[in-house]
Amino acid sequence: MKALLLAAGVLLSACASAPPLDAPMLSYIRSNQDGSLPEQIYVYRPDATHLEVGKIVSRCANAAFVTAELDPARGQPSALTGGRIARDGSQDAFAWLTYDIEARQLHARVPMADIDEYVAIDGEPWLIYDFDLSELNGLFYGRPPRREDFRYAVALIWPEEGAASPFRNLGFMEARFAGAEQHLGRETLRFEVSGGLTGQLWLDARQGFVVEARFDQPNHIEYDDFQLVLQDVTVSGAEAWARVRRMHWEGCPPPS
Repeated sequence: MKALLLAAGVLLSACASAPPLDAPMLSYIRSNQDGSLPEQIYVYRPDATHLEVGKIVSRCANAAFVTAELDPARGQPSALTGGRIARDGSQDAFAWLTYDIEARQLHARVPMADIDEYVAIDGEPWLIYDFDLSELNGLFYGRPPRREDFRYAVALIWPEEGAASPFRNLGFMEARFAGAEQHLGRETLRFEVSGGLTGQLWLDARQGFVVEARFDQPNHIEYDDFQLVLQDVTVSGAEAWARVRRMHWEGCPPPS
């Protein structure tokens, strides 16, 4: 009996210390609601506090590679790092955004654009709209979403010529739970969104990730409005995300 208890203890210890199963990679198309200006969005969350996102229009061209540190306790990001997919698949970082909890401000540093400023936000929890709702995927993923209303303060990077700051506050998006329904072949929960963003949001009813979002407000200056539609969920996320980054520059002409 003692030997059995010892063996069981060793097994439980091994299970407790084993690495978690590989998280999936979520693939989306972001575009205008009429389908114009499509861009591939890849979201990979290696664990509950880290997020990696790629944004690709076409191969062999500059593509965004953004990472984020998440604060699950506060339900929001704590830092974001903007960059590009480098030729070796790594992140070529050039912008840093960190959240000062005490001051309730975002500290933005973009040395190449001579930006180093603090920006007040409307409240907590918050998200950066340019990030294509990736914060929601990182924070909500892995469990059924609550069938209740929620809200987020929405900040936006909007580098308009002549503006005093490249940041805007859009106010709180108020997501009102509207019911459960089949959407794009999945069991989803639908939310009607008003306030800082207006439109509809569908979350996967089992795993919490975004299935589709349609908002009237664009999140990039060249767009008219916003649509984000799930394309695929890849089980072996780490492998798939590494492949996306590797293939982006594979066989491309060397830089001039």
